[in-house]
Amino acid sequence: MNGPIFEALKRTLKAKGLTYRTLAERMGVSEPTVKRIFHEKNCKLDRLVEICAAADVELENVLGAMNRGPGPANRVPPEIERRLAARPALLFVFVMLSEKFTPEGIMRSQGLSEASMFLYLRDLEELGLVALGRGLSARLLVDAPIQWDFEGPLKPHFEMTNKNFIGWAIGHMEQAATFISFSRRMRPETAEMLRREADELAERARLLAHHDQHTTPEDQLTGYKWTFAFGATPFPAIMPIGPHPRDAGARAAKDKRALPA
Repeated sequence: MNGPIFEALKRTLKAKGLTYRTLAERMGVSEPTVKRIFHEKNCKLDRLVEICAAADVELENVLGAMNRGPGPANRVPPEIERRLAARPALLFVFVMLSEKFTPEGIMRSQGLSEASMFLYLRDLEELGLVALGRGLSARLLVDAPIQWDFEGPLKPHFEMTNKNFIGWAIGHMEQAATFISFSRRMRPETAEMLRREADELAERARLLAHHDQHTTPEDQLTGYKWTFAFGATPFPAIMPIGPHPRDAGARAAKDKRALPA
């Protein structure tokens, strides 16, 4: 067995939150044995099947995911970002495609006609972002994940979509959404530790989603959104208070009396 299989297996274990120790316990072998197999990246086929069974993943899915691991982030040229900023609907179609939605899935979720979907895909092809195939098939020409310029022309659109999502989440907390918001004082070192943990959780979520997208039929997948913000908060900017109205009135009267006649 070669390296790519074990790299795909390691991604699967990380996505599922499985350690070598847990895998060893499920297989009935020692942890050093499992570590040695992954270090040497070589074992017999029956042992590989046993590892997959312990990890609760099909061998064929591991083989299919060997060369499909999430790679480094890519960027869209600034000129294309500017053109997408002028057409928010086209931008959102491209974002959904980059998040592994199929054209058919976009049509269903957005209530689009086949003609509209085709026209959007053709416009994206003109921008050099996708290559059209037969029917509504389209291949991304910019590899995901995409690193957008959040300080560029798309900033208002990303702010709007996240504000809309937060509003939706607050309104659906009793159904399918979670919204957590609080403010606390803490040491910068504590904040940095929490930020790293959040990054690790987000990476695990990406790996889990990547695994699902390559092992689950399209009609069994549901689109989810995750928005997370954490930082030293400028409270006067986001929660402005200002003087008490009576105090403000008294100050205004005092300033008026102080004016020269």
